[in-house]
This record gives sequence, structure tokens and C-alpha cells, in this order.
Amino acid sequence: MPRTYITETVHRATVKDGAIPQHCFEQCMALSMAYVAFDMVQYVALLATTIWLHNRAGFWASFAIRYLVYPFLAALPLTGLWVNGHECGHGAFSKTQTVNNAVGLILHSALLAPYFPWRSSHARHHQYANNMAADLNYVPLTRAEYDRSQVGRMAWQDLGEDSPAMVSCRILLQQLLGWPWYLLSHITAGPESSPRKSRGWWDNSHFLPSSSLFRPSEWLGIVISDLGIGSMIYCLYVLGELFGSWTIFWAYVLPWMWVNHWIVMITYLHHTSPALPKYTNKSWTYLRGALATVDREPGFVLKYMLHHIIDLHVIHHLFPRIPHYYAKDATDAIKPLLGDLYHVDKQSYWAALWDTFVQCQWVEPDQQKTTSSNIGGESSDDEGILWYRAGPMPPVATSMRRSGQMLH
Repeated sequence: MPRTYITETVHRATVKDGAIPQHCFEQCMALSMAYVAFDMVQYVALLATTIWLHNRAGFWASFAIRYLVYPFLAALPLTGLWVNGHECGHGAFSKTQTVNNAVGLILHSALLAPYFPWRSSHARHHQYANNMAADLNYVPLTRAEYDRSQVGRMAWQDLGEDSPAMVSCRILLQQLLGWPWYLLSHITAGPESSPRKSRGWWDNSHFLPSSSLFRPSEWLGIVISDLGIGSMIYCLYVLGELFGSWTIFWAYVLPWMWVNHWIVMITYLHHTSPALPKYTNKSWTYLRGALATVDREPGFVLKYMLHHIIDLHVIHHLFPRIPHYYAKDATDAIKPLLGDLYHVDKQSYWAALWDTFVQCQWVEPDQQKTTSSNIGGESSDDEGILWYRAGPMPPVATSMRRSGQMLH
């Protein structure tokens, strides 16, 4: 593989030359359903065990099990179910699109996630991954935007706002509210990521049939997704009437909040790293954007419980229809071709969250880094390859950037 400017011919040659085994591109519905069943059995087993212990343990032991231990553990198979729904959205669950949509709708609705709207916006994330203007996830500030965010900042703020305590609070805020707020406001998306011009902050929601995020023809899928979520909320209400609201809180709401955490942590760390570039329109290509992705080492439990969405994500951006159970075979096959263009980070997953949060505040060109990374081309092209910089944290973002707001 050439070690200089990346072209789309490499992507096509990978398939045509048979570098990746053909079986990796085959979806097996029976195997996919087995993983769904595996996740569901684990969740039910954890819930049943917790109820059994609750009826036999003392007050404080029962409290710790129900409100601390169980929610953390139960969120793992529930996040696994979300990952299976993610597979459905890409057509990697089954060869039949009807099955993909039906299973994806059920799984994501059960987790209060809008399947069809998310499927649409997530497909555009894959189409424009790491494009500063058009990507939909974690688009960083440019130098000009970052400088504007620091105007009027006092010296005491530099001492207080970037202290370990404040960084911890900001990370906690991102992890707790990042996913639902993204669904409501399209936060962190690029200013040109919507098909239509936004009419206001309220018009960037995944739940609104007339949202600027979607084409008019997609309204029915949004309505169906809203009905799916509404049905789940009604089921929770009925269960609350039967078993009590506090039971629903610890049995469903707390694990659901952990699921939101995992979704944010996974997606944030996929493309945010000092070692990964971002691209302006003039320098971006599909393959360049797809390869600005890192495989991370989350440890044995997360690796398998979350179906390799953390440690085998590079191949997913190159070939989204490869099922997660064949992702390792495909990754092993393509790594020799990619060479230094394959990114992997073996540090602690939790340490990576902290380091990334404090080191990745804004982006700007860096010719030396571009040259050493073997992704550069012409000097004019290199100006559109941007790298993360550290600095004081900018103010918390609350809404999507408007078209024309980004300055280079």
C-alpha cells in the first residue's frame, strides 16, 4: 500500500484482490439472533439474581446491589443490544432489510433510542467521517472558534476550570447527558451536516418528523420510531404501576443511564485522539476520513460484552456491512495493507477518556505531524489536514453550529 496520499483505489483493491476473506461479508441471521439472545439472557439473569439477593440481603447490602452493582453490570448486555441494533442500521445483522429494520426498531426502542432517525444520521456520519463541515459526531473547534471561546476569560478561570475536579465534572456531564442531548439538538455536528437549513435549535431533533436533519421523505420512519419509544415508555409506566416506580428506577433507568455513558464513551473515543487528523472539505476523502479512526483496548470484558465495537472499529468504517463476529478476521487481513495507517491505542480505556478530554480541545494544521503520519499530499492539500491541540477547556456547547459559523 502506498505510504503517501490515500486514494479510493486502495479501498476497491482490498475487495477485488481478496485481501479480506469472502465470508467476512456474509451476514448470518441465526448467528446475529444468537448474540441478541445472549445479551437478553444475561440481562434477565442479572435482574433475577438481583431480586433474589434483595429479598435476602440486609438493607445496605441490598441498596448497594440494586443501585450500584446491578446497574453497572446490567448496562453491559443492554449496550450489547444497542450494538446489535447498530448492526441492523448498517445492514450487517441480516441479509434481509426488513429483518434489519424490525429488529433494530425493537432493540433501540427498548433503549429509548430513535432507530430510523439515528440510522439516517449515523449513515451520514459514516459517509462524511472526520469531515469538519459535514460529519455529525464530535466535530472539534477550529483555531478561530477556539480563540473566540476564550475571549473575556479571566486568569482565575484557567486555574479553576481546568482543575482535576472541574475536568471530572465536565466528563461526567458529557457522559450522562451527551447521548440524549445529541439526539435532541444534534450537538457536536458539523455546520453543513444537515440536508436542510435549520429553523432554530428546536429544529435539530431526531424526534421531530419535520427536523432539518432529515429529508421530507423520511418523516414516516421518524414517526414510527417515536411510536416505538412511546410504546416503551408506556410499558415502563405499566410496570411502574405494578412493581413501584423505585423498582423501575433501579431495574431500568439506572442501567439505561450507564448505557448512555457507554454510547458516548465509545463514539467519542473512536475518532478523538491527538494521533488522529480531521479534514476540511478540500482535503477530505472517504478513505482518509474512515482511517482517522482508532481501535482501542477496553479489556476482556468490554471487548466481548460490547461485541468488539471498541477494539475493531477501523474495519467497521471501511466496511460497515461486515458483521461484528467477523470483524477480527477482516481486521487481521487488512492490517498488513494499512501499515502505519492503522491506528491502535493499547492504553487503559478509562485513562484514554481522561487524556483525550484534556488534550483534544481544538484543531489546526501541523505540517510536521502531517509529514510524519504519511497522509500528506500537496502542500496546499496539507493545509486542510488538522490536528488536535490542548488548552483550557472551551465553554460547554449546547447547540449545533450553524452553516457559515465555522472559520478556518
